Amino acid sequence: MTEIITQLSNYIETLDWAYIFTFILISYGLNSEYATGLFYKIFRFKIATRYRVLIIGVLYGVILYFIRDYTIYDIETFIQSFAFALVFHKLLVQKVVRYFFQIKPIKPTQYEQ
Repeated sequence: MTEIITQLSNYIETLDWAYIFTFILISYGLNSEYATGLFYKIFRFKIATRYRVLIIGVLYGVILYFIRDYTIYDIETFIQSFAFALVFHKLLVQKVVRYFFQIKPIKPTQYEQ
């Protein structure tokens, strides 16, 4: 059991937490009703939320890759951080925010259907 906890803590320490938290914040902002409505007004097509999040995560990862001057070996860290951010966001952050603020799940807007 100690070995499992050690391996898990080593895995969590290697994740890019700055990327994870900023990715979640950026995704929340760009998936707001205002941003999706503005996107629809400009480009006249809809993208499902899951695809917007995927595009945001990949583009943000590529931008950070070049800004931080990472090596090719750091791509694995970005992919792991991206996957962890999706799970962390869906399982923990969203549930905690809804619990504390009693926010009911929002029905998809006309732009997300």
